[in-house]
Amino acid sequence: MSHYIPASTLLPLHDLSSQAIGKKVRFLGCVRGYDNARAILTLTAPPRAVPRADVDVSLVLQALSTGSLRDGHWFNVIGYIAESKDCEEGVTKVDAVMLWNAGNIAPSKYNQVLGDRLGVEKEMDAHQRKVE
Repeated sequence: MSHYIPASTLLPLHDLSSQAIGKKVRFLGCVRGYDNARAILTLTAPPRAVPRADVDVSLVLQALSTGSLRDGHWFNVIGYIAESKDCEEGVTKVDAVMLWNAGNIAPSKYNQVLGDRLGVEKEMDAHQRKVE
């Protein structure tokens, strides 16, 4: 029996809400809060507070340093879009399976590079469909 682990889809945080429940995603976000009791890390893409991702980090707690969960720190997240009946509009729940500190980044440069990459991927997909 073969076990297939799907690759994650790289996307900007503001596109999380358009993804299907169960979709494996990768995104970058800035810490805006951490609820220790629920193990929920709130990430945004400043300067906007919404949209935001409420990331359940309970599966990766042992790999986290609580000192790094301060407001303003940037994290890369790989996880699955989760169902949440109590989330407010503009909030997407994600169950993290991997999380790491992004270090010092320039958000505007990151967004430019990400946009360029996603544009190239879209062009390649369109070309591949023409070939088939």
